Amino acid sequence: MSAIPLTYNQDGLATQHNADFMRDPRFVAAYRVGIENGRPGLHIEWRVHVALWCASQAARLEGDFVECGVHTGILSGAVMTWLAFEKLAPRTFYLFDTWAGIPAEQVSEDERRFGVLEMNRKYQDGDATHAAAVRKFSRWPNAVPVRGRVPESLAALPAEGKVAYVSMDLNVSAAEMAAVDLLWPRMVPGAPLLLDDYGWAAHVNQKKAWDQWAERNAAMILSLPTGQGLIVK
Repeated sequence: MSAIPLTYNQDGLATQHNADFMRDPRFVAAYRVGIENGRPGLHIEWRVHVALWCASQAARLEGDFVECGVHTGILSGAVMTWLAFEKLAPRTFYLFDTWAGIPAEQVSEDERRFGVLEMNRKYQDGDATHAAAVRKFSRWPNAVPVRGRVPESLAALPAEGKVAYVSMDLNVSAAEMAAVDLLWPRMVPGAPLLLDDYGWAAHVNQKKAWDQWAERNAAMILSLPTGQGLIVK
């Protein structure tokens, strides 16, 4: 009896389960926009698929969309393409990033030992990456890139604004905890909070911080085989 072939073997996930979402023309178009400006040969289709599901649920709710940690805009670009986000105005998609890597002062000693600060090698030439991201997002009039350190840059959000969707990918626990403390009270019931780094070995300190936060807030984190974590408010 021959072995069942893998249907997906990328990004730390190997499975024999059905992956026909990758052949959906709507997904193909969204993913193509998402990976614009991205690293050549990058395959994170299943992570993008999760983000699209979250965004589709959020589109039924009231509130803006927020991504903390954008870089080239893979998830956000795919989400906005998938939803035709320009048609959701006056909703806004706020995109927060330093476009200069992880601020060293936010990296704990434990995170340094896991090599988190060394990840900044991926974020060299931030000005060019920022300019390319701004060009990419210019196709959506209701997309607002905000350059600056999180959580301080979150001041760009409307004071009384509601939030329907949050994608969190800051690579460091201090910034993510500060961000969720500001965003969680604004998130409407049913809003998804997608954690990009939750299950990855190099980000175990973030996982510990999120697990403690979840216990304090009577929330449950769904650990996904993509390495992501998902909380629904």
